[in-house]
Amino acid sequence: MTVNNFTVIGHPIKHSMSPYIHKQLFSISQKKYSYGILDIPPEEISDKMSILHSFSGFNITIPLKQAIIPYLDELEQKSTFYNSVNTVKNSNGRLIGYTTDGIGFCRALDAGGADLTGRTVILGAGGVGRVMAFECALKGGRVTLAVREHSLPSAKKLCADIKSKIKNSKVDFCLLNEIKGKIDLLANATPVGMYPNSNSCPVSEETIKKSSFVFDAVYNPNDTLLIKIAKKNSIPAISGMSMLVWQAAAAQEIWFGSKFNANDINRICENAVIQMKKKFGNIVLCGCMGSGKTTVGKIISQKTNKHFVDMDNYIEEKAGMTVSEIFSKYGEKYFRNMEYETSKEFGGKNGFIIATGGGTLMNPENVNALKENGAVVMLDVSPSLIFARLKDDNSRPLLAKPNKDEIIKNIYDERIETFKNAADIIIDAESNAESVSKKIIQILENPLN
Repeated sequence: MTVNNFTVIGHPIKHSMSPYIHKQLFSISQKKYSYGILDIPPEEISDKMSILHSFSGFNITIPLKQAIIPYLDELEQKSTFYNSVNTVKNSNGRLIGYTTDGIGFCRALDAGGADLTGRTVILGAGGVGRVMAFECALKGGRVTLAVREHSLPSAKKLCADIKSKIKNSKVDFCLLNEIKGKIDLLANATPVGMYPNSNSCPVSEETIKKSSFVFDAVYNPNDTLLIKIAKKNSIPAISGMSMLVWQAAAAQEIWFGSKFNANDINRICENAVIQMKKKFGNIVLCGCMGSGKTTVGKIISQKTNKHFVDMDNYIEEKAGMTVSEIFSKYGEKYFRNMEYETSKEFGGKNGFIIATGGGTLMNPENVNALKENGAVVMLDVSPSLIFARLKDDNSRPLLAKPNKDEIIKNIYDERIETFKNAADIIIDAESNAESVSKKIIQILENPLN
């Protein structure tokens, strides 16, 4: 066995957030352990067991949570209960299976101020729904499984299973469009709302409004449409990233007894959301005009193989005229509407380096759209450097006046705090574009930054 060597297995698994989360947890515990990814199709698991025996422990995700069970030496009680394993500990060559999904779910709710003692309506009756339903029943709460018609047999079977294993449990099921009555906790256990189908919601707003609390197991995006609708109606809501991080923390408790507090977990959740966007989504460059967004964006694009788009140029191509001509012919309001539509368009795309126009992020709706699937990086430069770069530039409508230095200073003062508040990462961009690009790429490639 290789000491202190861990991994996550599944198929496909290249988009897993587990390595990032576990390395963050290692950092908090001041442990210098390794953690990787191992893609194993279900039909190959038997052939890979010798490799798995070399790890101190490993995590399991779909579709291997049940497939791994015949190859383990022992199962902890909850794993037997759920017939599912997501964590394995190598104890002197013996592989012992555990499940921390239920722990992650309960701790996420506790940290968010929700509980399972009232009526919980669970959307879906698959693996995640099973965990939620059993945990709720174990707490003495009432469970309603709400499913699509084709999942009614699964819901019926799960209800029977819960009743057979938990004495006096209160559980029933219905169709998604037949949910009735007051809901203490509405919990989504389906993939509905997951990126790239992030404009989908598993239930109507009317159903959400009946709820006192909302939980969504989906963590990409962090704010699903379900979460957004809940927040819009002032209903407390918890995203799936909290459950993901708490169950990872529980795995490390099993491996070597590490303990983590709610502040640790909240910080990792916040960082993990940004890291998820950095790794899989868009990089949105913002800053005052002249901060170098286009030049830096092109360099990053070449070195990361992400597509580059300059929003102003993109708008010009769609309009068939320059930004100055749009301002002159239709006015600034028309241009800002085009900016908003472009922000929404790229907020739904993936794999882009986006250079925003100087005023794009002054509109909060543009910020929300671009951050849907993007991490915002601000290029921070001084007004004096902006003036030095733009003193001979007469192409920008807002600078088409003689007192250019005063205009630049006013625009800077007006916008700088908004940019800083919108930014996930702020970069000192006073140096040349190559140096600035290198700094950003280092942050993208080093998840602990």
